[in-house]
Amino acid sequence: MAGRFLLFSLLLLPHTSAAQDIEKKQPDDKKIAAKIKEVAGSAEFLRAVPKHFATLLAVDAKRHEVTLHIEGEAKPKVWPLVADAEIKVAGWWGRLADLPLKGRVWVWMKIDRKKQPVAISMIADEISQQHINGSGLKFEGYQDGKFTHLTVKGKPRTLAWDSKVQCKKGDLIYLQTEGGRIRELLDPSAFERRQKEQKARQRARWEKEGLPGTAAFVHTFSGEMDLMLDHETMRWARSLEKGDTVTLATTPPTKAVVKSVAAWRERTQVRLVVRSIDLADLAAGQRLFLLRTPPAEEVDSAPFPPDIDRTRASKQERIDWFLANIYCTCKIAGDGCTGHFYTLASCNPNACGMPLTMRKLLDDKIEEGKTDRVIYEELTDRYGPTLTRPHLLP
Repeated sequence: MAGRFLLFSLLLLPHTSAAQDIEKKQPDDKKIAAKIKEVAGSAEFLRAVPKHFATLLAVDAKRHEVTLHIEGEAKPKVWPLVADAEIKVAGWWGRLADLPLKGRVWVWMKIDRKKQPVAISMIADEISQQHINGSGLKFEGYQDGKFTHLTVKGKPRTLAWDSKVQCKKGDLIYLQTEGGRIRELLDPSAFERRQKEQKARQRARWEKEGLPGTAAFVHTFSGEMDLMLDHETMRWARSLEKGDTVTLATTPPTKAVVKSVAAWRERTQVRLVVRSIDLADLAAGQRLFLLRTPPAEEVDSAPFPPDIDRTRASKQERIDWFLANIYCTCKIAGDGCTGHFYTLASCNPNACGMPLTMRKLLDDKIEEGKTDRVIYEELTDRYGPTLTRPHLLP
């Protein structure tokens, strides 16, 4: 009997020791949180991105290149654009062909690990820059063919202008310049008309060419792929629904069915079901265009995101959806807040309290039983128009 007890005890020892070892190796939530915080703290990259004004001398759409004379540099230079570079025209999305040739543009440079500029990640006409950095410029005065306005940073700038001026001091305006003269002057109403025209132009492109994106994952054997659609497609992409039939603009065209749609920061992740053989020539990282039945025109200008009434599985999913559909409205100046331009989901929670504040606010509103539509309306009333569009502070 004693022998059996001894054997039983010996059998228990390794098991007890192993359980204790496992318990000791359980992750420490505080340590994990500290590591995540450390990583998030190094994620603020936009602040280091060089941003320049330049003259657009030439465009090569096929090669995805532009020739720029950056202000302050001695000579013009040809610059490639990154594959998913953002192009802004009249405060909306556009293409290289829409930019003002010989006009002044605003460019953001992609830099390498040595902080050397290697390509362009965003290019905008001056009107878009004034819209991104505020709500236009302030007219200061006009005398003897010299037109003076205040820049978005409040500094006076004088330009040649040979047309009649009907502005009063302090009026808001938008300008596109060329050299030292004004090429186009818009008051707020004219700016809205110009933007409406650009929206129509871009809508026609999306209908014909498709929505641009990048293959994030291709699994030939299961017949599924993830397509990460660009920032510009946010409204059209997020109005897609499970079961929708779409087409990838490949040669020959590739038919697909939408399995799921998820907001991911400023981008939209669309999971597609595709015949396995049709995935054989596709690969992760490949640039693709997705053709879909065009949504109603109101989708581009509606006050609410197109998927606002969609059922989400949990409170956390609802909060994450909000952060990927609104932009940071904190007062951090200097063209450096990632969340201002790439949605609040991209904000650095260590450098700015807005992400945590908004999460808490959303949590409280959801606990009160409010719908996403009611919450979104309350947020826009409270924080204003910059909550719902990409912007930066000068």
